[in-house]
Amino acid sequence: MKATSPFLEITDLSITFCTPGQDIPAVSKCSFTVKKGTCMAIIGESGCGKSVIAHAILRILPKNSLVCGTIRFRGCDLYQLEISDMEKIRGSDIGIMFQSPDRALNPIYKIYRQVKEPVTVHQTVSWEKQHNHILSMLKKSGFFDPEKAASLYPCQCSGGMNQRAVTAIVLSLKPELVIADEPTKGLDTARISDVQDSLMEVIHEDRTLLLITHDIRLARTIATDIVVMYAGEIVESGLADDVLSDPLHPYTKGLIQSLPENGFIPIPGYAPPLTDLPKGCRFAQRCPYASDICHIKPAQPGILKGRVIRCHQY
Repeated sequence: MKATSPFLEITDLSITFCTPGQDIPAVSKCSFTVKKGTCMAIIGESGCGKSVIAHAILRILPKNSLVCGTIRFRGCDLYQLEISDMEKIRGSDIGIMFQSPDRALNPIYKIYRQVKEPVTVHQTVSWEKQHNHILSMLKKSGFFDPEKAASLYPCQCSGGMNQRAVTAIVLSLKPELVIADEPTKGLDTARISDVQDSLMEVIHEDRTLLLITHDIRLARTIATDIVVMYAGEIVESGLADDVLSDPLHPYTKGLIQSLPENGFIPIPGYAPPLTDLPKGCRFAQRCPYASDICHIKPAQPGILKGRVIRCHQY
């Protein structure tokens, strides 16, 4: 895959959920660039803000969300578009695989209808070509017998089959950017392999993939670049091979050490609640290298070894 000019640019993105009792900062000053034809993975523990960013890109956040900063897709600021223009982009230009494919599919419709409806709405292909297009997408998504798969209801499919169906729906609209939001959450090893195959199909289609995941091994397998998030902030980002083989931030090091092949050593403690963030570094209370300044002053992002790193050590 060749990395070319910036395709998706996120700059100083902050997202706050405004509630009657308190404003909750879900994402704080996040910036990164995804290049066309690559796979960017955003990793981190649950609740760190990964999925919030995905929903912000599509402008499907709840109404009480306050979004600051810019999200540019192919040079266009998505938050300057009219809603009608944004609706045209969703699906046809930016597709998303939501968490839990079993729940993303409508249980009362067959797989064929669920692929056909968005193709019809977005007029992806002519009416005469729809049938062959749908079967072709099902086959590309891993169904050896697409005719049979098309006739099934979601309840007749395994989790891996439903993941392939969701992939077929997304690919059928030919989006340039595909967002996969926690695609392996709650799945066993066999199903994870199915998901990986589906995501590799997205890449083989020469599309751009934004992978939101807590599965570091999946990210290592398919990602070109990686963003590591903690408590709403980016703490490290760079080339996937560099970040995962030689992590710089203490949190990234902790994530790598927590993998079974590295001794399954968990990071002690818990992430701070977004309703009560510390005034210093957000990771300081769990960091074995924390000094006095870490508990007093927030760390600012800097550049080291070609990576973005947010840590007082550097």
